[in-house]
Amino acid sequence: MSNERAGDILIERFDVVACAKCSQPIDTKSVAPFSLQRCPACNTEFRVPARFANFILLEQLGKGGMGSVYKAYDQTLNRTIALKVMQQSIGQDRAFVQQFLQEARALAAINNPHIVQIYSYGEENGQPYIVMELVDGGRLDHIQEKHQVLDEVFVLETALQIIQGLQSANAAGMTHGDIKPSNILFDRAGNAKVADFGLARFKGEKPKPGEVWGTPYYVAPEVVRGAAPNASSDIYSLGGTLYHVLTGEPPFNGETVTDTVLLRFKEPAPNPQEFKPSVSPKTAAILLRMLDMDPFARYPTYESLLKDVSDTLAQLREARSGKKKPTAKRNVVAPIVIGIVLLALIGGLSFLGYHVFKVTQAEKQEKANRERLIAEGRLKPKLVNGQIRYVRVDPEAPDGATAAVPVKEWTLTPVLDLVVSGDDAAPDFKDQTVLPLRAGNGGKLEDASKIYLRFSLANVDRARVQQAALRLTSRKPSATKPKAPPYKINLWALKTSAPWDERTTWATAPGNDPTNLGGMQTDAAALLATMDMPGNPETGDPLVISGDALATFIRNYTGAAITLVLTGDTGTDHRSGWRFTASEDSERFRPPTLILKAK
Repeated sequence: MSNERAGDILIERFDVVACAKCSQPIDTKSVAPFSLQRCPACNTEFRVPARFANFILLEQLGKGGMGSVYKAYDQTLNRTIALKVMQQSIGQDRAFVQQFLQEARALAAINNPHIVQIYSYGEENGQPYIVMELVDGGRLDHIQEKHQVLDEVFVLETALQIIQGLQSANAAGMTHGDIKPSNILFDRAGNAKVADFGLARFKGEKPKPGEVWGTPYYVAPEVVRGAAPNASSDIYSLGGTLYHVLTGEPPFNGETVTDTVLLRFKEPAPNPQEFKPSVSPKTAAILLRMLDMDPFARYPTYESLLKDVSDTLAQLREARSGKKKPTAKRNVVAPIVIGIVLLALIGGLSFLGYHVFKVTQAEKQEKANRERLIAEGRLKPKLVNGQIRYVRVDPEAPDGATAAVPVKEWTLTPVLDLVVSGDDAAPDFKDQTVLPLRAGNGGKLEDASKIYLRFSLANVDRARVQQAALRLTSRKPSATKPKAPPYKINLWALKTSAPWDERTTWATAPGNDPTNLGGMQTDAAALLATMDMPGNPETGDPLVISGDALATFIRNYTGAAITLVLTGDTGTDHRSGWRFTASEDSERFRPPTLILKAK
């Protein structure tokens, strides 16, 4: 091994590495660390690693003015981590190193799911480093660059989690000082985490003369003037961050960095609805209050901000679910309403009394039947999981063996659902309360989408399956959806248990034909049913796809879980798509359900 300087960071180069696939030794003396190479023996592509202290550096994740962040393998903890290494030149400032390590200790003591966890810290060759949780589900700035503007519900959900993380850090005496989209990360489950307290300072410490902590788009005015960052300035920066990813425009954007910073002193932030009219008035009001130039006019605490964001998010979710709050009656009809309520109450009490009577009678009948079955020897005590329970037995069977009661029907909901779209974007940050299905005769691949549904068959006696049906619940995208012609839905099943998860894309979805708006690869998927659907179903309407082919496929299928795929026909103009409920939030809005009836 030999030392090499990567920028201002001293790392160790591997002279020889072994191919992870075929174990062929490969000479890497003259190859730059982290560059992509191919094994000469098996042609497997790999990235050349390096070493820092007891860490194997796998790739460089980012680089800034203070140091670099690497994806690394910690040989002490035996796990993959993120390693932040500060430059040697910074390590020569011993006062800074002490402050750096002091903050690392303070952050390591904070255990909040929305703050990137600090595992350990230290110093190597005069270079301070921090060992952190590896969060590799994406960065908010990358997501925003990909989609330009983000869904309002997603932005508020992210805000809730980041506020909780900042609230926890503030309680421990820490402020972040540089909230921006690139410092908001997501794990693979979609949870948001605030990262890089590199510019954070303990509450009360002020910048040095001429020094500004923060990023021009998002830095609070008082911090520009030289005040110490605090919770209020972090709220301001978070407001600017949310504003930017929601509208696609930062709240202040001048021709130069100086112009951008000075704009916040000249005028208030523009209403976000100017850039994105669909932003709700309450969300716009929250952002503008967070971005108020006067710190005392902003939210006084994280708790107050959290409440407003939570309330607004709940209202948006309710509006999207299709529920409507009952409108209040005018005072002139109040006496009539009260009379109706009283009559209804009387009727209700009468019905309740009758219902209680019926329940009591049923309980008595059930108890009598139970005592009769015990007397006849059809119910016998048995030790089950440490408890005595009565189980039904067949007196005709040898030794009174328990008689199996066959299951007549299995009702299965998806263990995982997914929409892949022709734009090949990863769907894990999209609204998953609905599943859109689009094909149409427009011929634009990026307008197409397909629905993947995985159902577990672990407890299904497949040999007894006689009938099978997939039930969907219709969901309009809006109350003003125009009428559309009838269309067809194709139901496919993957022939094998191909792996896929919520990060699957159009190109990587198993069995998908990426060039076909409504088809699948016939060697990997079987077409089981094609059904005519109404052109404009009402929200909440149940839609059922069934057929003998589906039941036959399940009887012969051997995998632990079955994947069904829905595609639209390409002969009907339905590019705007039809939507189906993905998650259950009431009896009316049920998720996709696979109903299997037994012989």
